[in-house]
Amino acid sequence: MELTEEMRYRLCYLTLRLAIDAKLKRDWGKEECAGVLTFLDLMSGSHLSDDQKPGADRQFVSQRLKLEDFLDAEYGEEVLAVVQRAINEIV
Repeated sequence: MELTEEMRYRLCYLTLRLAIDAKLKRDWGKEECAGVLTFLDLMSGSHLSDDQKPGADRQFVSQRLKLEDFLDAEYGEEVLAVVQRAINEIV
């Protein structure tokens, strides 16, 4: 599959979102995640750093399935498999 420049940027963005999701799922409540949440807010235009502080009986809500479904629909199974393998190696 030949990717346009816009598709490559979107793929990088989604891969980073999935890597951050994996890190937050792994470390939520075990260590400080404020910097990661603030960066995620900057990337996605959300306000998670204000709403989702580790501890205080808050649970992290993973977006992995939603993001992977989008990747599969936009790029196909082969690209999704490459992204999943890369994230497993990064995180």
